[in-house]
Amino acid sequence: MTQAITGIMTNAGKSYITTRALQNSGLDVKELVLANIPNLNESAERNPNESMPSTLQIVYRRNIDTSGYVDSNTVAWAVILEQDVGDFDYNWIGLVTQDGTLLAIDYLPLQRKRQGVNNVHNRSFVLKFAAAAALARITIPAQSWMFDYSPQIDQIKSTLVSLAVSQINTMTRHIKKIYKENQL
Repeated sequence: MTQAITGIMTNAGKSYITTRALQNSGLDVKELVLANIPNLNESAERNPNESMPSTLQIVYRRNIDTSGYVDSNTVAWAVILEQDVGDFDYNWIGLVTQDGTLLAIDYLPLQRKRQGVNNVHNRSFVLKFAAAAALARITIPAQSWMFDYSPQIDQIKSTLVSLAVSQINTMTRHIKKIYKENQL
């Protein structure tokens, strides 16, 4: 199962990438910014001219922990919000460069990040553009740190359905047997 990429590169981000490619200077992605924007609709079309939210709306900034390429045209940057990070809610995520350019944005359903054991959020931002890995100078495959749990989840679902059907069939046979015995 694949999830649609809903985030977009901003127009400022496109300009940044073009300039950096012409300068042959790589991309200098610095941080993920999380914000809580009131009344933000996560299904709304993303605005390529969007700017950074106000400082009152920004709830957390985190330097990039790791980056990797998915393929030559797709790269990912990620952060881990450990269990001691929080408490805040966020529904907007932005990828920001060292010089403060808002490279890309996405909207999310409201996420609640609270401090506490087992409350860790892994946030990744994936961008797809021509020669992304080379332009970003990313040489480590994202598979080295990203893990797709979809096959395991699908297997668990399949096993649960099989067990449920088996249990229902057993119960049905048992009920039929009891009914038949009571009919005699």
